[in-house]
Amino acid sequence: MNEPKTFIEPLAGYLLDVFAKLRNRVFVPHSLTKLHNLKTCRDLTKATTVIEIGSFKGVTTKRLARLFSKVISVEIDDDLHAQAKKRCASCANVELILGDGSKVLSDIVSRVKNAVLYLDGHYSGGVTGQGDEPEPVLKELEGVTAYLDNFNAIVIDDFRLFGVEQGWPKKYEVMEKLEAIFSAEIWNISILNDQFLIYRIKH
Repeated sequence: MNEPKTFIEPLAGYLLDVFAKLRNRVFVPHSLTKLHNLKTCRDLTKATTVIEIGSFKGVTTKRLARLFSKVISVEIDDDLHAQAKKRCASCANVELILGDGSKVLSDIVSRVKNAVLYLDGHYSGGVTGQGDEPEPVLKELEGVTAYLDNFNAIVIDDFRLFGVEQGWPKKYEVMEKLEAIFSAEIWNISILNDQFLIYRIKH
């Protein structure tokens, strides 16, 4: 997520998204719209922890700290990790990890409960970090298969770009991976404002 220059900037973007939705127009959602989706997942599933892959500069990370009791965020780039640490220094409930999400995720998910997994660790140009591949979502999903009981929801960001951006898996490949992982479970699946949401409602 880009670093907002003023408080008004993200709010204005969110209001534009709302206006586009009311008029049934296609739009690329702003950061606060995506944050609202994560809040919806929290409310539906009673999740208390969120794991964010792709801290970037910590903007979303800090916002998530207001929504969840525990935030664990992973960033592959040294400089971006340092910026995220500085931004989130006052957030006692945030744990920032320097590393490749596709490689450290299985260790993280083994120690959480009631979590939302937010997969946003892809290369987006500019100063964003990149590991072995520009969009590692298939490896990331493979890494959490053994720990599905620890999750209440999984959110895959920027779903419109799968099969479009060079080096990204195609949408059907992501769907096939999800079907293989969740074949024995009943989860709710939806695409909401450019994010792929998989969640189960806890009663």
